[in-house]
Amino acid sequence: MSRSYADIISDAEAVITLVLRQKTGRIPKGSYPFLEYYCTEPGCDCRRVTLLVFNQKMKQKAAISFGFDQQGPFAGPYLDTSNRQGPYAEDLLKLFVDGLNSDSGWLERLYRHYRAVREKVEGKPYGGLPFPEPGKLVYRATEPPDLASEIEQSLRNLNSGGWGGPATQKGIEIGATAETEAARKRKEAAGGETGLASLIKGYVVAGNQDPAADPVKLRDDLRRYLLKSQGSPEELSELLPRLYQQSPQPDEQIQAALHLLFDALDLLDEELEVGNSQAKSRMEELQKGLGRHVFVENEDPDLRAAVLNILVQSKVDILPVLQGGTSHLLTGYATRTDLTEGHAEEALAGIARSFHSLGVTSPFEGVQELMQLLMVDDAQMQTALVGEMLEAEDPLLREIAVLTLFHQDPEVRQGVSQILAGSEGSLLTPVGLRRLIVSRNWFPAEVRKNVDQAITNARKARVECAALPKLPATKVFASALDGTGEQSFVVTVAEGEGFARCSITIRQGAGIVNSSVASQITRRQQDDLLQAVSKDPRFIESTAEHLDLRVCNALAEGARTGVVPDAWLVLAAELLGRDRWRPIAFDAARELLQLQEELASDSPQLLADREYQNALDFSAGLVADAPFLSSWYEDGEEIERETEDARKNREDADSTMVRILDTVMEEHRPLWLERLVVAALWLKSARKPPLPWHKLYHVAQAVADETIPLKEIPLMKSIAETSLRSYLASKHRGASKRGGKR
Repeated sequence: MSRSYADIISDAEAVITLVLRQKTGRIPKGSYPFLEYYCTEPGCDCRRVTLLVFNQKMKQKAAISFGFDQQGPFAGPYLDTSNRQGPYAEDLLKLFVDGLNSDSGWLERLYRHYRAVREKVEGKPYGGLPFPEPGKLVYRATEPPDLASEIEQSLRNLNSGGWGGPATQKGIEIGATAETEAARKRKEAAGGETGLASLIKGYVVAGNQDPAADPVKLRDDLRRYLLKSQGSPEELSELLPRLYQQSPQPDEQIQAALHLLFDALDLLDEELEVGNSQAKSRMEELQKGLGRHVFVENEDPDLRAAVLNILVQSKVDILPVLQGGTSHLLTGYATRTDLTEGHAEEALAGIARSFHSLGVTSPFEGVQELMQLLMVDDAQMQTALVGEMLEAEDPLLREIAVLTLFHQDPEVRQGVSQILAGSEGSLLTPVGLRRLIVSRNWFPAEVRKNVDQAITNARKARVECAALPKLPATKVFASALDGTGEQSFVVTVAEGEGFARCSITIRQGAGIVNSSVASQITRRQQDDLLQAVSKDPRFIESTAEHLDLRVCNALAEGARTGVVPDAWLVLAAELLGRDRWRPIAFDAARELLQLQEELASDSPQLLADREYQNALDFSAGLVADAPFLSSWYEDGEEIERETEDARKNREDADSTMVRILDTVMEEHRPLWLERLVVAALWLKSARKPPLPWHKLYHVAQAVADETIPLKEIPLMKSIAETSLRSYLASKHRGASKRGGKR
């Protein structure tokens, strides 16, 4: 039995996470946590670990098996074929192997974790043999062992007494019989058929939890079928309607087909991640076929709801080719093409049925599903739909209608705001009114004017505004601003008898780019979450005041760039009792002046010239020593241009770094100043800051003084050096890859 290290050890270290700033091999840029799983069988000293690698959507992309002693066929590291592998699993395995060879700390960490697990399981100090010394071995990725061959060899060894004792003939016969039976069932499942029919039979066997089933092989077969068979999307999209029309319905095959559809969408999504152009056309064909065969030509509401659930659960991007189908689903009227004339009652009934089938009980879930499932290009049709919902008897539909103000399409947002402004004020629920009041400042002027009119209408109709909770006790964790300009907040707050978790992500130059709320979290789940976040070196325990400041800054940035936050931010504001979040543009000079005044009042000695110079000298090592600054560097075409020009002119590394500082970084000076001031504010908000905030305050003051060249500021020189190294390493990897293809 294996469990994750974090589940076994209560004070576990943070998970190793590789952050790729750009596509590496076939791996898309992003964050990839490596979760460690260890055996917890008493008395077992297998001395190995399995690492499951996930992407940012927490979809598993690789499973790596690794034995510490490097002896025998199972030592590895190798991709564990009994587990799920993504399309770029081999590239992730290579990154892991490179990490073992270049960073002894990773290997020592695995040793340390293994010892801790064995001591926890056995209740005594680990008494196993010493582990191989890091740096003594060079690790290479190996092929997965042939499990059947190894078992067969083991049985031969046992039979000959090679492992210390004779084996019975009975034992060998059992193994042979099991293998023969499994082969027979696989052959029987295939039934001599090929393509989709064979796959469905395989999924039926898997659904019955038959030991002959091989889920990994099934997915591989499905992947080949989807990519190699020209008519596979059409064949798959026709399958479910055909099964649903049979009488009696073949329930076992229907469940297998739904599972197969989910895997098909998931596999095509994986291939799209790695840039497979064929997967793009297959995904379009499959969604087009589903739209026609399931949502337009088919009239079975159960089938429609089932396929919608699959689309939602798979988390794939729903394409415009499904436009006609989803609009028919919602109206329940196959020949309709718009919602502007009549049939309102039928349309609302279709919407209500759809939400019911999806288990929607919250207006925030409802508006998310509505935006995801409609995907209609016609903004007028969507706006008309909202108008019908706003007049529905069901208050849930009316509250969903209000939240469509946060639609990603500016034309829909404007249309919805006009409908709200022209509607009877009594149509707003007390909660809907409160949500308009809380968020009115988040919209551009033309939308805000209509929102204010809707609020006035509700006031005249004597709609009582639902009260916000008083400022509740919260736990706020904030990440540093990373190299992409992103900062994340995780906030927990009491909700009923449990807790809620609010997550908000801010991006420099874009505003609030993501927000989410997880409700009804138990005390245990909350404790686990807080423990995990507190161990993440990117996060500190911060304050509600810092959260308020950064959200207001991000709202102003969004207003400037035309980015409106999603509706989940409204729920976060409600849970946290925040009705005063409004756009406040970030002003580095103003923030620096306030920090200076605070130092002058509380610690004037920290403003001395000696402290200023010490802070600048200290900053030279921050990129290497402070984890929250490790991703601060420049990249992109400008770095490539300056570096290649320097190489052509045979300039040395120091001259190249001066080029980067004098051109690229000087041009981006305002962005670096903002990043430094935000970092100083972040440190200042921390209960236990990783370094004194006045250190970065002084560096920010130097960057704010444009008479000081960036090449004279040690931290900026370190960032330039990291930028150059990053570019050269990337170029070297590319050259190595090209060399390997010759």
